[in-house]
Amino acid sequence: MNLSIRLLAAVLLLSSSAVLAQPAAVPPSSTGCDPAPAANDPDSALVTRLMVEPRKFTSIADLLKLLPPEALAKMGAAQKAATDRQAKDWPNLCRYDAENAEVLASGIRPRVIFLGDSITENWKHGDPSLFSATVLDRGIGGQTTPQILLRFYQDVVALRPRAVHIMAGVNDIMGNTGPTSDATIVNNIRAMIDLAKANHIRVVLAAITPSKAFVAKPDMNLVPRITAVNRQLADLAQQQHVGFVDYAPVLANAESGLKDALGNDGLHPNRDGYALMRPLTEQAIARAAK
Repeated sequence: MNLSIRLLAAVLLLSSSAVLAQPAAVPPSSTGCDPAPAANDPDSALVTRLMVEPRKFTSIADLLKLLPPEALAKMGAAQKAATDRQAKDWPNLCRYDAENAEVLASGIRPRVIFLGDSITENWKHGDPSLFSATVLDRGIGGQTTPQILLRFYQDVVALRPRAVHIMAGVNDIMGNTGPTSDATIVNNIRAMIDLAKANHIRVVLAAITPSKAFVAKPDMNLVPRITAVNRQLADLAQQQHVGFVDYAPVLANAESGLKDALGNDGLHPNRDGYALMRPLTEQAIARAAK
C-alpha cells in the first residue's frame, strides 16, 4: 500500500468527511474552542459528494483517482490535523460548539437530534431535506461510543430536544480508539439512554447499519460483531423501553453487508441508501414521540 493510499485510509478511519477542510477565518469561541473547519471548503464538499453520490469504490485507489492533486496534497496535513485535534479535544467537543450556541440563542427547541458517527454526519448531505432548524445533525466521522458519550450533554441534553436518535458502534468494532468489547459498546450506549431519560428526552436507538467489508479495512469482516452488538442493542432497547430501528431490512444484501447500489465504500450509505432509511427513521421517531 503506497503512502497516498495509507493516508486516505487513515483519513477515512480517523476523521470526518470534512477532514480536508482548512480552518475558517473566525476567532476562537468564548469556550476556548479553536475555529471550526470551513463547511464550504471545496475539497470537503468533494469528499462528501464522493460518499453520498451513488457510485462504487472497490478500493481506496478507486477513490484516489477521483481526487484532484490539490486534495491529495492536503491528505498528510489533514491526518496530522485530525491527530492533533484528538490530542487536544479527544471527544471533539468543539466541533458543534458554535452551532449549539446559535441554537440556544434562537430559543428554538429541537424536535430531534441525530447523534452518531460519519453515517450520521453524512446523513445531512445524503438527505438534506430531513434536517431543519428543529431536526439537527450532530454526527462526527470516525468517532467511537466513548467519544460520543462525552459529547452527549453538550450536543444533546443542553439543547433540550424532545427526542434523540442514537446510532454508533461500528468505529468501536474497527478499533478506532483501541480494542473495545461488545459489552463496553452497549454500556456506553446504555449510559446515553440514562442521560436522555434523566432529562426527559425520548430515545430512538438505531442498530449499526450493515457492512461486511469497508474499503479502508479490506481484511476485516465486520458482520459477526455488528450482528452480535445489534442483538444486544435490540435487547437493551426492549429493557429500557425506548424506540429501536433496524435499517438492515432496506440496506443489507444476502451476506449481511451493505448492498452495492446503496453504499459506495461498503460502509457508508449513499443518497439512495439514505432515501430508503428515511421512512423507517420517521416511523421510529413518530412512535417514540407518542
